[in-house]
Amino acid sequence: MNNTDKEKLMSAFKGEHTTVEQVMHLDFPAEDIWPQLCPVREYDWIEDWECEVLHSESGFNELGCVFRTDFPTEGGPETWLTCRFDPMKRIEFVRTSAWRIAHYIIELEPSSTGTTLTWTQHVTALNEQGNEYVKRKSQVFSATIKGLEKLLAHYLATGEMLRTSDKG
Repeated sequence: MNNTDKEKLMSAFKGEHTTVEQVMHLDFPAEDIWPQLCPVREYDWIEDWECEVLHSESGFNELGCVFRTDFPTEGGPETWLTCRFDPMKRIEFVRTSAWRIAHYIIELEPSSTGTTLTWTQHVTALNEQGNEYVKRKSQVFSATIKGLEKLLAHYLATGEMLRTSDKG
């Protein structure tokens, strides 16, 4: 391969990359938490959740499940692929949008009082808007996961969605 060929392979654009991680603790066993980590079941506990399931043999999350979301803060329409599905232990997604691609991992570990979940995202920008997104990712990721922790804990404790009007 000559230098011209190498230059064609290498873009002038350099995508920013970051890894963000947040730990969540819930006073419930993984058996209660795991089913809720599903694009269909998130309608039960996340008030503003919307998705379109494009492929699922079971109708719920599973290896190879493909679904679409559209959150403006995430770069517009996204396609998600469940690429690892180890029940009660680990789930992984690849998420793509116009701005970035992300490898999203949720690991569940039993603890003395429930379950610890470690939420990790490896994010790479696909364009300049993505670079800006990556630069702010660490600031918003922690707050996002803490919000999900509150919603999920409430749902698991009560069987009811915590609505905006309930959050005070």
